[in-house]
Amino acid sequence: MRRISVLLAFAAILLSAIVGYTYKLRTDKVKARRSDPAPQIQAGYDSVAKSGWEWKEDDPVTNKPVVRVTAKSFQAAHNPSTFELHDLALRLYDKRAGSYTYVRSGTATLDEATGLMKSQGPVSIVMNVPADKDAGKPEQVAKLVQVETAGVTYETKTGKADTDQPASFKFSQGGGQAIGVAYDPTLGELHLKSKISLDWLGNGPPENKMHIEAGDLVYKEREQKIYLSPWSKMQRRGTTIEARSSLVTLQDGELHQIDSDHAVGSDVREEKRTQYAADKMTALFDEWGALVNIVGQGNAKVLTAEPGSRTTMTGNRADLRFAVDTQEINGKQQSESYLHMVLADGHAVAESAPVPQPGVALADTRILRSEHIVLRMKPDGKDVQEIEAPSQAQLEFKPNRPDQAHRILDASHLRILYGEGSYIGSFLAWNVSTRTDKPPSQQKLKDGKTAAPALTWSDQLAAKFAPESNQVATIEQTGNFRYQEGARKASASRAVLDQAANRITLIEHARVSDDTGSAVADKIVMNQQSGDMDAMGHVVSTHAPDKNQKPGTSILDSSKTMQAKADQMQTREDNSSIFYEGHVVMWQGANRIAADALNIDRDAQVLHASGNVVSELVDKSNDDSRQTPAGAAVFTVVRAPDLIYRDDTRLADYTGGVKLTRDKMTVTSKELKAYLSPKSPNGGDDSSLDHAFADGDVVVSDAVGRGRTRTGTAQHCEYYTKLDKVVLNGGSPRMMDSYKGVTKGRQLTYFSDDDRLIVEGENKDLAYTQMKKK
Repeated sequence: MRRISVLLAFAAILLSAIVGYTYKLRTDKVKARRSDPAPQIQAGYDSVAKSGWEWKEDDPVTNKPVVRVTAKSFQAAHNPSTFELHDLALRLYDKRAGSYTYVRSGTATLDEATGLMKSQGPVSIVMNVPADKDAGKPEQVAKLVQVETAGVTYETKTGKADTDQPASFKFSQGGGQAIGVAYDPTLGELHLKSKISLDWLGNGPPENKMHIEAGDLVYKEREQKIYLSPWSKMQRRGTTIEARSSLVTLQDGELHQIDSDHAVGSDVREEKRTQYAADKMTALFDEWGALVNIVGQGNAKVLTAEPGSRTTMTGNRADLRFAVDTQEINGKQQSESYLHMVLADGHAVAESAPVPQPGVALADTRILRSEHIVLRMKPDGKDVQEIEAPSQAQLEFKPNRPDQAHRILDASHLRILYGEGSYIGSFLAWNVSTRTDKPPSQQKLKDGKTAAPALTWSDQLAAKFAPESNQVATIEQTGNFRYQEGARKASASRAVLDQAANRITLIEHARVSDDTGSAVADKIVMNQQSGDMDAMGHVVSTHAPDKNQKPGTSILDSSKTMQAKADQMQTREDNSSIFYEGHVVMWQGANRIAADALNIDRDAQVLHASGNVVSELVDKSNDDSRQTPAGAAVFTVVRAPDLIYRDDTRLADYTGGVKLTRDKMTVTSKELKAYLSPKSPNGGDDSSLDHAFADGDVVVSDAVGRGRTRTGTAQHCEYYTKLDKVVLNGGSPRMMDSYKGVTKGRQLTYFSDDDRLIVEGENKDLAYTQMKKK
């Protein structure tokens, strides 16, 4: 731009020189050395040279040329005093006469009274022509600075030059055109009036040129500033800045800074496009003219677009920093700049929206909000490397598919790290809280209520994304993790969310609770969609009574909270199916069951225990006769390999070799069916043993007291607790009393309360009794 102003300034000086030298021809004929013949005097003219006119001047000391002027014709009128030159060619040499400036004009006139000189026709100017070159030969000056214009007006008194005609410029580092040019040498100001279009090459290769367009341009040479208004456009390779008005600042004639109002910029390279805008925008360039920094103030906005997504950053202020790669090619330094960092400050927002692609499920739209956001590009500037919010921030995952959940994450500091192709690889956050709302299809529950959001809190969070998808794969939260979803709550030292499976794994000091109970374990896995749960390691659980359940659905006591310990636990079907495994102990009040494995199906009202089963049931009765002499509660203890309890029949079926112990009585058999007391009218449970049937190699032992025992054997035994009645039949029933001897019969009925024994024989045969001698 500086060279352009110099061209116009020289043009004005040259035209001034023409006027000065032609005036000198008329007023100082003694000193002038001219080769044309004496002009012929015509009416109204002082002198006329119709052809072959030439004038020259040399330095009197060095004898080197100073000026050479030729014209096809020359006229000087006396009244009014004017001068007219036709087909003018002028050479103005520098002090050393090593080069000259060449000017051609079709017609130039001077009004001596006003001091104005005008050239109506075209004017051509060639700058710095070597003395041994002929400027009249285009091939010899093709690479030199040239100006083409017309209709130039020059003020000889002030040196101002002006034209409203189109002007074109050509120089070694660029070129351009404008309509209307004015130059004021006293102020050092060049004014391009309209339709300005310039190419500034600078020190770089041709492809690095800066293209400038504006409605009006003023160049203040002394300040090295260029004012563009009322609109401006600047473009360098893929970078474009459009604004209402701009101020271009030069340093030593090179582009240094551009300040623009209400500016919009863009940077396009390969498949990536970056756009930016602000109320005030400043662009900084290095000594090679490479863009190094863009700062936007007020309503700042940066948009980056690539095949997979579009990221928009907004804030009160945006700072775009460009890295410069400088290389030496063919002995010349060439610079290339590319965006490597964006800083947004003041209510900053970064929104990344997915772009639909064939075969790829549409990902969430991610919206990051913070006072400060930093976006870093990868070393080549093509893809995003990282987005960081160093202060309090919120990250929202806005679904674009009906099956996606809506998530919001708040953190004191977070980082989003990108993998290949600007797809998110992972993100990290600290002092985190999250909120997840189920997809619309899962919002309504079976009871008609709306599903509660899932809330979490933790010291740190690390999320990993599926490759080339921008889809969350796993989320890991560590340090004081807490979870809440409606009535369900959880806590642990660490938690991992598997997004594809919609599963949360709690690790170390894991605890889950809701209105139906709680579970504590080394590790707990929860399915967020189904509500299923798996607990492993040192499991301790509680299950509150189900108010919607039919009364009496527990072998223990469904009116009280059920508690259990095990190595592992599983809950299914909205907590209606519960499975324990490994060293299982389950209890409600004083009642308890121990086994290797235990399965509870609340809907089917079935409990199944297997492996080393031990059940302990306490009688619930106000009848003092049902208690021991010491007033202690009466327990019924049953041991067996397997137990199935059905609540609809109140039947506990023990198999695989059974041993029942109740007070002083013991019953062993292959199988035993224990019938619990019927449910009470108020809906409470009485888990007391009502009666039991034992089958297969039955042995009944009763310690009567004072060393006396009774032992009965049969294939079938019936025991009724309220009557303290034992019935033996099947096989060869036999009762041996350590005091009274042995009794046999088809059926033996024994009442322990009053020590009665009823014997029934086979058919009409008498029963057999062998009395023991005293």
